[in-house]
Amino acid sequence: MTRLVAGAGVALAVALAGGLTGPGVASAHNAGRIELLVTHLQFTDGMGSERGVMVHADLIDRDSGGSAAGFAIVVNATGAGGAPAGPVTLTDRSGTGHYEGLLPVGPGSWTVTAKAEQGTSALPALGSTRTAAVEIDGSGAVTSGGSHGGGSHAELWAVLAAALLALAAGCFLVLRGPARGPAAAPPAGQRV
Repeated sequence: MTRLVAGAGVALAVALAGGLTGPGVASAHNAGRIELLVTHLQFTDGMGSERGVMVHADLIDRDSGGSAAGFAIVVNATGAGGAPAGPVTLTDRSGTGHYEGLLPVGPGSWTVTAKAEQGTSALPALGSTRTAAVEIDGSGAVTSGGSHGGGSHAELWAVLAAALLALAAGCFLVLRGPARGPAAAPPAGQRV
């Protein structure tokens, strides 16, 4: 039983050490700036294809996962024939980190890029981009493909690797069984 407790203790210590050093490494890497991440990039009919497409996106602090209000998301689009649309700066009317705006595009296939920027915030920030494919048919109906971008989340992978290492060390200690050799022999006269 004590080996199980020791193994669990080692696993917990290593996991906590990895979790506690992860943000420190991230903070040193971004020099104290907020790392913005564009999420939930969505498109809806902008009341007819003549007007365009409503673009909706959330902006979060990549390190904490909290919403990031007061910054900016700038959207550009490129049509299948190379026709440009934008830039359009999405607004966060409610101050909750949910940004939206009308992108003036007509029927066809579009590649839309949303870029997080400093905006009016006094806090220093690192931006990110997210790109998505959008199809608008003749009636103005919008179909969007998958979006991609944002970053590799290196801090998350480092914490996961540390947790797996801790789990492996704990399993090794538990599965190794009782220690063998002269140090493990019970004192004379003690029953085993």
